Amino acid sequence: MTAKEQQFKQRKTQDENWEMLTVLGMPWSEAIKLADNDREYLLVKVAEIKEAHKQRLLTDSPIN
Repeated sequence: MTAKEQQFKQRKTQDENWEMLTVLGMPWSEAIKLADNDREYLLVKVAEIKEAHKQRLLTDSPIN
């Protein structure tokens, strides 16, 4: 893997950690320890939460 590819991978992981920190409230120290399958699962949940939030904003419906 080239240095540029390693840098891209590290940046992608940091972006994923940031999303889990901001959306799920997961501490950074825990996000960096995740196994790949756990990371993938939680990122799916992050996407679901973000989509639900977007839909609530678009429809102006109350949170249930």
